[in-house]
Amino acid sequence: MADHSGEERDNYPVNAPTGDDEHADSPAMSMRRINVLPPITQETVQRVPPTSQSRREFSIRGMPLDHAAQHRDDDVEAVKQPADEAETMDVPAVGATDLGGAMPLDGLPPPLQYSGKPFRALWIDLKRKSRDYRTDWTDAFLPENLSIVMSATLFIFFACLAPALAFGAIYDTMSRGQIGITETLMATGITGIINAFFSGQALTIQGPTGPELAYLSMLFSLCATFDIEFLPAKFWAGLWTSLMTVTYTLLEWCCFINKVTRFTEEIFSAMISLIEIVAGSTNVVRIFLNTKMSIAAKLYSVIIVALTYVMAVKFRELRSSDWLTAAWRKQLANYGVSITIISLTIISSLVTPVFGITDVTYLNVPDTIAPTWTDPTTNARRAWFVKAGGYARPFPVWAIFFMIVPAIGGCLLGYLDQNLTEVLVNRKDRMFKKLPAYHLSNMVVGCLLYPICALLGLPACHPATVRSLAHVMALTSTEVVPLPDGKGNTVRITGVAEQRVTHLLIHILIFVALAAGPVLKFVPQPIIIGIFLFLGISSIRGNQLFDRAFVLLTCERERWPGYYYVQDVDRREMTRFTILQLVITAVLVAISRVSQIAIAFPFLTAICIPFRVYIVPRMFDAKALEVLDK
Repeated sequence: MADHSGEERDNYPVNAPTGDDEHADSPAMSMRRINVLPPITQETVQRVPPTSQSRREFSIRGMPLDHAAQHRDDDVEAVKQPADEAETMDVPAVGATDLGGAMPLDGLPPPLQYSGKPFRALWIDLKRKSRDYRTDWTDAFLPENLSIVMSATLFIFFACLAPALAFGAIYDTMSRGQIGITETLMATGITGIINAFFSGQALTIQGPTGPELAYLSMLFSLCATFDIEFLPAKFWAGLWTSLMTVTYTLLEWCCFINKVTRFTEEIFSAMISLIEIVAGSTNVVRIFLNTKMSIAAKLYSVIIVALTYVMAVKFRELRSSDWLTAAWRKQLANYGVSITIISLTIISSLVTPVFGITDVTYLNVPDTIAPTWTDPTTNARRAWFVKAGGYARPFPVWAIFFMIVPAIGGCLLGYLDQNLTEVLVNRKDRMFKKLPAYHLSNMVVGCLLYPICALLGLPACHPATVRSLAHVMALTSTEVVPLPDGKGNTVRITGVAEQRVTHLLIHILIFVALAAGPVLKFVPQPIIIGIFLFLGISSIRGNQLFDRAFVLLTCERERWPGYYYVQDVDRREMTRFTILQLVITAVLVAISRVSQIAIAFPFLTAICIPFRVYIVPRMFDAKALEVLDK
């Protein structure tokens, strides 16, 4: 990102992040000056003048994370300087940007440093993670970590269960019953347990995601167009995707993710949000178009959707309210979605008989742990292993090779979904002490996750951004310190419980939830549609693209909030940059919804990366782009 001159850098306050490490021009290791935060005292706070950088806002989906401190590894000693000098030290940079996490003090090349030698990066990842593997398990049981690990496990389990049910219900509608809630829970559990043992970053949380929903919708439409069976087609596409993933991992193409900047991150995140919102809204429309439902059932279903969304929002907003005690507010906010589902299910079971409503749609869940779809050749639930040769008719040989085309798209979306989430999780401001292993994570996906999901007819799962970041935050210990300019407080990280136990326990509990099929059958589908809308709309929070769009809708400049990009960038430049992102996002979402051209959606999404690298710099002022794309 920005390259500051020596004079500019010396003017930064000691506890304000300079941003120098965010985006460098070369992946090679270099030595850079970074500020080291001295102990915060009233004297320190008073002598630091306010700057635009000290007011910068960092957020994780609406969760404040404005870290004034730079990470100081245990192996690095700060050298005390006179009070009027900024304390500095030289440390090696990590990768091409700040995508690597903690500082590499293990003698190995930084993560995402391209060597040009096949297999080398994967070997380095294996060597690096082998050094931490024992402590990845034992650290969870340290006295300072045990309590936070247990509470995070329960909290994130419920945070994962609701989206799995929501996506499962949408998959069921999209695939006409060939993939449903059972398959989604099974996929989430299996992929999560495998990642807990083998992933290069076990703090990410596996689950269904918006890009996978868009991909499967595209594949289903493609199968309908060419009159081929969906599950066998998904099987072959999955194997091709697996082969491609292994190939790009061995060739070190994971390193290309360091070409992704905020421009592409924001478009990808916005696209996921809008895909989920559109999918949820489409299901609301289908309620009205369902000719088999009575008018009373349709109105009741829409009311339940709205009530579910409102209740989930109100539970989330409890965090910032003054109702009850802080402890109660936190617990109710953490488990608000689960409370909403349970309470509205009970209310619905009591209300519908009173009004004589008998045709409300409920979740399609088998009584036993069995696939959702009925095999037309046997009129029974299909076997768990997909018939690669076809069900009602032989799967054509030409279609096996034709599946290479959608598989390329699936591989591109999987690449972005997998690596962008890991990039967000592994940023330096998380203060991790253990380095990530991107190539190892991708190899696990290619060798294990994709083939298993293809063989069992399960939707592929990737690290879910919102749930992964929530997992990291749940394992993070923080303290509140005053901002240097005295205008408010900031949150500084004091430690993170880096371990694999929470990941394993969360997904074991997801597996246990599979046994609740007979109970889940009583959950009205409108409740899950409301949760799906809540997930999509909530994921808008914290995306700077939407923040800027909101700012631009406020015409009076004096009413604009004090975001750094508002203060430091000309309004015309910010407007053009924001409109460009919004147009790209809207086009991608629209293409994903049109079955005739949906196959182009993954390719156009991937093109955003070279578009940002080669085209966008010619369209905007360099200084404005530097600020907007931090």
